[in-house]
Amino acid sequence: MIILGMADLHGRAEMLPHIDADTDLIAFCGDLHNLGSADRARPVAEALAGLGPPVLIVPGNMDPKEIAPKIWKEAGLGMIHRGSRQHGDCGFVGFGGTVICDPRPLEDANRYHHTDEEIHESLTRLYGQISDSRHRIVLTHQPPRNSRDLTYSGDRSGSVGLRRFVEERQPDLLICGHIHEDRGVAEIGSTKVVNVGEMRRGYAAVIELNDGIDIEWIEP
Repeated sequence: MIILGMADLHGRAEMLPHIDADTDLIAFCGDLHNLGSADRARPVAEALAGLGPPVLIVPGNMDPKEIAPKIWKEAGLGMIHRGSRQHGDCGFVGFGGTVICDPRPLEDANRYHHTDEEIHESLTRLYGQISDSRHRIVLTHQPPRNSRDLTYSGDRSGSVGLRRFVEERQPDLLICGHIHEDRGVAEIGSTKVVNVGEMRRGYAAVIELNDGIDIEWIEP
């Protein structure tokens, strides 16, 4: 299985890469859009779908909840926020958006915000649906705490609930984005965490799953 991992396009469809014929699947980890209207969002979703391989996607904090699910479904993108999907011998679970400590933004009906408890509970429940898969893969927007989540200001901004889930369940691979400046790989026990970087600037990752997990970086 060869997966193209991308995130954080923020509406810049012209930055989508040429797809090699060997790519089996695209995993898009949120912020396909940059808020905005349905008219602006639709061509970007269609451009992603038009790359060719099947696409699994979770929303980011900048993907409008009121329009993204409908547009993505119409374009043929497979949204797995709070869901699971099997592709070949790979099982995927997904949870998008970001953890918000201040409860007031949780009330914004157009944004994918949640608590650490929500992400831990949801992924733990979903994980049983893929636990027998050869490769068990998690798609999130936000990284786990202390794993590729270091901001320019020196803060760690990953999800504590996601970190707890990974430590407990040990999936093979977690693909994420959100923190543009901390692109790279980390490990939590036997789990490989890959922050694929900011596609808006031309960064992505090709991830090959065989007996191990090999990563080739795409750079502008």
